[in-house]
Amino acid sequence: MPAFQSIAEFGLSAKYHLKAIGCEQQAEHATDRATEQAWRQLSAQWHAMAEQAATMSDEALRDG
Repeated sequence: MPAFQSIAEFGLSAKYHLKAIGCEQQAEHATDRATEQAWRQLSAQWHAMAEQAATMSDEALRDG
């Protein structure tokens, strides 16, 4: 994978982490427990996607 693609993937990881943080903020402002839990679950999924993107970026840097 070319180096420029791994840079884009790093940006994707950061973008996903920011989305996770946004979900965490929504959870803090939720008015009921079910909504809070839904936002926290979504946040966890965004964090997992961010970690996966970061791992892919790391692998691309090693292979590149």
